[in-house]
Amino acid sequence: MGSFEADVPMIGRVDELKVLSDAFAAGRAGHPRVVVVRGEAGIGKTRLLTEFLARADSGGPPLAVVATGQCIDTGEIGAPFTPIRRMLRELYRGVGDDAFRSAASAPRLVGILATLVPDLVGDDLDAIPGGADIVAEALERCIENLSERFHVLLVIEDLHWADAATIALLRTLSVTLRGSHVTVIMTYRSDDVGRGHPLRPLLADLERNPAVTTVEVKRLDPDNTASLIRRIGPDLGNNELDAVIARSEGVPFFIEELVDLDGDELPDTLRDLVLARYERTDPDVRSVIRVLAVGGVHVEHDVLGMVADLEPDVITKGLRAGIAANLILAADDGYTFRHALIQEAVLGDLLPSERAVLHRRYAEVLNERMSGHPELAALVAEHWLAARDIPRAFAATAVAYRHAVATFAPAAAALLGERLLELWQLAPNAEQHANQSRTALTLEIADHWRVLGDVGRSLRVVQDGLTASSKDDVLGRARLHREAYVALGNSFRHAEAAAHARAGIALVSDRTDPEALAVHARLLATLVAGSREQLLPGEDRRALGRQAIELAERSGDVAALVTAASDFSWIAADEGDLDGAMESIRLVLDLKSLNDSQILSATLFEVDTLVRMGRYRQAIDAGRARMDRAASIGLKGGMAALIDANVAEAMVDSGDLPGAKLRWHRVAPHLDSWPAFRSFVFRMRMQALSWDDEDTAALALRDEAQAFVPDVLREDSEERLAWAEADSERSLNQGEAERDSERWPLLVAAALNQVNVLSTGDLVQNPGLARRLLPAAARVVVEAFAVGDDRDAGAALRTSVDVLVSRLPDD
Repeated sequence: MGSFEADVPMIGRVDELKVLSDAFAAGRAGHPRVVVVRGEAGIGKTRLLTEFLARADSGGPPLAVVATGQCIDTGEIGAPFTPIRRMLRELYRGVGDDAFRSAASAPRLVGILATLVPDLVGDDLDAIPGGADIVAEALERCIENLSERFHVLLVIEDLHWADAATIALLRTLSVTLRGSHVTVIMTYRSDDVGRGHPLRPLLADLERNPAVTTVEVKRLDPDNTASLIRRIGPDLGNNELDAVIARSEGVPFFIEELVDLDGDELPDTLRDLVLARYERTDPDVRSVIRVLAVGGVHVEHDVLGMVADLEPDVITKGLRAGIAANLILAADDGYTFRHALIQEAVLGDLLPSERAVLHRRYAEVLNERMSGHPELAALVAEHWLAARDIPRAFAATAVAYRHAVATFAPAAAALLGERLLELWQLAPNAEQHANQSRTALTLEIADHWRVLGDVGRSLRVVQDGLTASSKDDVLGRARLHREAYVALGNSFRHAEAAAHARAGIALVSDRTDPEALAVHARLLATLVAGSREQLLPGEDRRALGRQAIELAERSGDVAALVTAASDFSWIAADEGDLDGAMESIRLVLDLKSLNDSQILSATLFEVDTLVRMGRYRQAIDAGRARMDRAASIGLKGGMAALIDANVAEAMVDSGDLPGAKLRWHRVAPHLDSWPAFRSFVFRMRMQALSWDDEDTAALALRDEAQAFVPDVLREDSEERLAWAEADSERSLNQGEAERDSERWPLLVAAALNQVNVLSTGDLVQNPGLARRLLPAAARVVVEAFAVGDDRDAGAALRTSVDVLVSRLPDD
């Protein structure tokens, strides 16, 4: 919240204003820009924005459409997408229904956005499968398409109060958002964002983005402080002027408050300074302001009337006097504190018992509205918690959790779910309010964290669930073991993962009911699809994979069959049985009741297997057909991005380098949650650049990959082998151009080192991979031997040839 009214002159912000103006101009010219404005409380961030927006020429071309979102302090978790809702509503009204609906481009995405924009009518979401990133995808697509016609200026204030869902959304958009004419401005209070603040990961992402500029709004220097004082307090004498300069320390909000004291004695603390204006009002005014402070920075008029235990004329009088005293402002349908510091100071001045009583009144009033407005549930829960009413806080949190899930906000859902688990033992009828068992809720929360990329937190939730669950809940515990397996496997802790899979299998292995068969099939499929070291001596990997398919078919559970058959296709491909892999994939794709997500998942395996078989044109056609389907329902991230990357690989192998490069550029921002797949994309991009004689760009990409690829190579044998072959080839390609230079022996040695990596046990464990990579590796060795002059290196390379040839599959 800004410190000044619009008619108060702005002093000393020329450089900051220029950064905003330049970003606006760049956006208008078709070069998207993001500006992050940071500064301490009271420094004038909103005042800077007000001045910038007043000066910005919105007439275009293209016509500028301004949409703003205000983050509000509504508790630790907050209602999902609070500032995004307001921003989208303004954007919708600014461009009109037809343009907004057209920009969304798919009925599915219109339906997603309709959950955030009340005036937009969309499809019933019950029939539309959605993923964790679907809101980001919908918003990204809408903004990108609108920016072709309009200059879209998005402003989000006070990110330090952003709810968990908004932060997660902005983290995604910070790396994926593209557009023709887009300018984004975000502000946050820097003194509130300490170590461990949930905003810090987003800020780190923004700092790494070259299209993002950070503006630090600093304190005014003494000369500018004096200039501002003279503008707003021209009658101050020199002594008073010097005292305000010294006491305010260059913070505009404090300057205004000190000048307003009008000769009164200066307060001892800044808190007393902020309260001074409030304490000069009469008791009735303070009574109204206290009620407002407990409600937050902004409170609706009718809510205030129902919460305040005051006569209507007293409320009206208090509001008018509060506005006249410059404590609050009339805004929209209610009242807003002129600055958040005032609200914080008044709230801190209340006794705990006073706060508890007022929190209960707010909870009771807002609880009545919650049935028609589930987005209020998180706020209601915060008020009940502050009122120390745990049962009602649990019930409201359960509503907020279901709303977060329904509106595709996994970050908020995960935090709300953890709160439910925390309060579970203290809330009567917890299972009834949660509408599910504690174990089922635990599984959902763990899945939310895993989808968000926080595998460690997912695992902690599962482990707590196993500790808390009843021994009689056999199926629930088996599912928890499978979730632990997935989390540990994603962390490359394979031995621990296998132990959980086997513990889960032991729980259900003797049961023949359909539900237990489905759980058994999933556990067995994931176990055998993992690393071979997880298997016990004498176990046949492919036989166990077929057993998982048979169990899934007996269960009648389509999702379990998709998992078992897809995982078996991966096993068969690793074993070199590509025909068997394709047969398993066809089993999945021939099922009649697959949803879109399952079809895309099976297609990923299909395209990958076709590439391995050398059937590049079929791989491209199959992938494109599914991508067209994905686009029609509004999907281009997630699984669709993985398919797109595999299609690009087929394009490289078939000689279409330009098409491949275009696809990889498009999908790269969507792959942060899949380190191995991200490594694959970097590797293939590097090879494509090298084959296209763009060696400098290829080397730059290899250097960029060093930031994350080594971690992948330590655990992923396929990527380890593939990078070794790629680096060998790159070394030789460089060497051929520099054969007469002193670097040539070093490059041959580098090739030898990389090829020797291929002579490890990884090839024994991955016969299917060996089938793909060993011929190319042998060629690299032979070429290095043919052009090298170093006899020792040549002899070593000859030995490597013999080793590699001996390891080639018999066929």
